[in-house]
Amino acid sequence: MTAHLLQLVIGPVQEFIAAARRTRDLWFGSYLLSEISKAVAVAVSQHGELIFPASPNAPNVANVVLVELSPGEDPAAIASAAKNAAQKKWRAFADPVIRDQDIAAVVRNEPSSEHGDIWTEQVDDVVEFYAAWVPLPTPADYKSARDRVMRLLNGRKLCRHFKPAVPHPGLPKSSLDGMRDTVLRGPAKGEDPLTYRNSWPKAAHRKLRVRTGEQLDVVGVVKRAAEETKSYPSVSRVAADPWIRGIVRAGGRSTLDRLTEACQNLDVVHRLDTSVFPQYRAFPLEGTTLFRSRHHEWFEETEGAPNRRNERREPPAWYGDVDAALREVEQFAAAKRLGAEPYPYLAVILADGDQVGKTLSKLDSAQQHRDFSKTLARFAERAKKTVQDHSGVLVYSGGDDVLAFVPVDRCLDCARKLHDEFGHLLAAYATADTKLTLSVGVAIGHFMENLEDLREYAQTAEKHAKTPDTSGVKDALAVHLHKRGGAPVKVRKQWTENLDKRLEQYAGWFCDREVSNRTPYELHRLAVLYDGWEPASLPQAIQRDAVRVIERKRPAGETSRMGEIRTAVEDRVVNADGLRELADEFLIARQLEVALRQSGGRQNP
Repeated sequence: MTAHLLQLVIGPVQEFIAAARRTRDLWFGSYLLSEISKAVAVAVSQHGELIFPASPNAPNVANVVLVELSPGEDPAAIASAAKNAAQKKWRAFADPVIRDQDIAAVVRNEPSSEHGDIWTEQVDDVVEFYAAWVPLPTPADYKSARDRVMRLLNGRKLCRHFKPAVPHPGLPKSSLDGMRDTVLRGPAKGEDPLTYRNSWPKAAHRKLRVRTGEQLDVVGVVKRAAEETKSYPSVSRVAADPWIRGIVRAGGRSTLDRLTEACQNLDVVHRLDTSVFPQYRAFPLEGTTLFRSRHHEWFEETEGAPNRRNERREPPAWYGDVDAALREVEQFAAAKRLGAEPYPYLAVILADGDQVGKTLSKLDSAQQHRDFSKTLARFAERAKKTVQDHSGVLVYSGGDDVLAFVPVDRCLDCARKLHDEFGHLLAAYATADTKLTLSVGVAIGHFMENLEDLREYAQTAEKHAKTPDTSGVKDALAVHLHKRGGAPVKVRKQWTENLDKRLEQYAGWFCDREVSNRTPYELHRLAVLYDGWEPASLPQAIQRDAVRVIERKRPAGETSRMGEIRTAVEDRVVNADGLRELADEFLIARQLEVALRQSGGRQNP
């Protein structure tokens, strides 16, 4: 009897992970896909030995499962059983949601209605499942068998089959990805489309947190309402973290406690489980609480839409205590020179291993692959702690992939730690022509940007980091700054060039007022003047002019470190492009400085 190598892929990744407006959408979609993949891994592990993942009990399981089936096992039957396990796990999340009376009251789930039972129609057509298998005559055939099964699986994924779509003319699409029709009820005839949701049960508003006009399909509703007690930090909470830490460091913990107490019994404010997120113990609430400009979202999501367009609801009665407590926090922070409101930017870290596929292709046996999988699993576990230690939250870590939200003042140190841990753990697999490294993209953006856009910024930064240099080496850090208006600022260097340390050094210069906020813009203008100059006659002139600009713009009366700055300019600037690069690094360092100052790590003189 012959053994088989069976590989399975579970999806859809787009709907489970990428389609998201709230951070809980993103995290819970990743969690959903991981739990479904775990169920598949458990199902097949009873008929052979898992290769990837290393264990079905890992905290995060990627959506690819590879197993070495025992001799005599029927791969077709096992693949079918695994598919059933995936569907059963998905329904274990979805079915309790529709049994919730508050959710059922706002969802189209009646066969006799105009559009039919859309919920049932969609819920049975969510999970994607692909399988391929090849014989594995002897352990020595593992490498060739794995190559074959991967080719077969890629071909199988290209031959997708779809159920015919059931048309529902007039129904809007899901706001998260536009792929499926909404399952939320619409207004009755003659009812104002803007305010019809005001009649929803308040609990439905609290659980679904839908904005005016927002629509959700079955996946969107499940991501919002399943296992409701599992809260997840918002991007605003991550952005506000330096300000919160600065207040605690300055002795204002009691003011934060009073604000927390004022929000304690409000359904509108989601409370974080500090046993899961101990890094947010000082203020275990969503960050919207600290941004007055976003408070109207509470009223809209819980009380319904305003009665007229372009009108905001008046604050409800309970808001008075929250307003007073927040004002006390703001006054304390302003008095301590931390800023009267949190810095609204955060960092999205997206990391990916370099040459992992090349390394896998060289493994000669299933056991070597299992050992490699175990090493990746250890990195995934360490990544979660690393992100947590830097006041961030991990969305997923599926082996060599990491996605996390981190406060701006700690993002570079976090990225460096992830890179170093990955290199240390995978060092044993390095060869003369293959070195496993981690390229990291860091995107800094405003918390009010669409979550889909923030992810796209991070993906672009990661691709920038993984673009090989002239020597073909990746192993890089790319930092992209996206201000609200204007083109993004992008810098990239290999890790050996210490871009992260340099940006932190420049941020210190801004904190100490050694460099003016206007200096980066002046350096960009200076670079235009030097475009086209011959390199041989350029370096000393452009360096002198750059130092002159920095010195002229520096606030008067401060203790100067111009010698240190002059050395940095001479080391970095030899032509106009080098000057632009320095100016871009200054622009990013300026944003780091704001978050660093709010955290209380550095104070303006």
